[in-house]
Amino acid sequence: MTIKIQDYKLLEDFKAEQHERAEKFAQYSLDAQAARSRLTELQTQYEITFTRSVKEGTDVTAELLKIDQDIEVQREVVARRERDLRLAHQAMPETKISSVDVVARYKPDFADGVRTEFEELVNPKLQLARDLILSAIVDGKEYSAAYQPIHEEIAEHVKGNHKRGLTPHIMLQNHPTDNARIHNAVGVVAGVRKVLEEVSQFTHGQKPHDYTYIDVAPTVKTKTTAKDGK
Repeated sequence: MTIKIQDYKLLEDFKAEQHERAEKFAQYSLDAQAARSRLTELQTQYEITFTRSVKEGTDVTAELLKIDQDIEVQREVVARRERDLRLAHQAMPETKISSVDVVARYKPDFADGVRTEFEELVNPKLQLARDLILSAIVDGKEYSAAYQPIHEEIAEHVKGNHKRGLTPHIMLQNHPTDNARIHNAVGVVAGVRKVLEEVSQFTHGQKPHDYTYIDVAPTVKTKTTAKDGK
């Protein structure tokens, strides 16, 4: 089965707004992170330069002074970037669509439509399945009733033949439909029980080997009047 997923437009619009908002805020966040990274680089550079000068006994006072000045300048940059980040977070306007709106409109604008589509697909299948099963039971009853007189006559002959000594034993004969193989069971009722058993097993993950998925319930063009099992 291929399901054409419906779009919940309000949710998509909400996510688009959130994405746009996040992109705008991300630049302030990136600028602050870059400023902090640059400060760390300068501090590391100062430590390496100072340590090397001690080990080598060299005078790098001017170089250290320059790095130290750069560090102070970068600290100010970091402070500004973090301030900008904080202010941007406070000032960034909320999206036109809120998460509350998305939840509140979910049922009337989306879920109800999906439910209706699902009901229109499944209900005809179950209606047809029920009618077919009940029709099979009606067929069984009507076949049984229609051929019962002949079966009773045969039964009388069986008893008469034995009584008159024409047969050494009673040659029991079943009704033509009594031993009918219906869906791998004997008789209509047993066949129906077998179907329902397979349905139950299918809901637990056991699929019949001869199962065929039917996408849309076929339309029954001719429909006889319900016989109420008579």
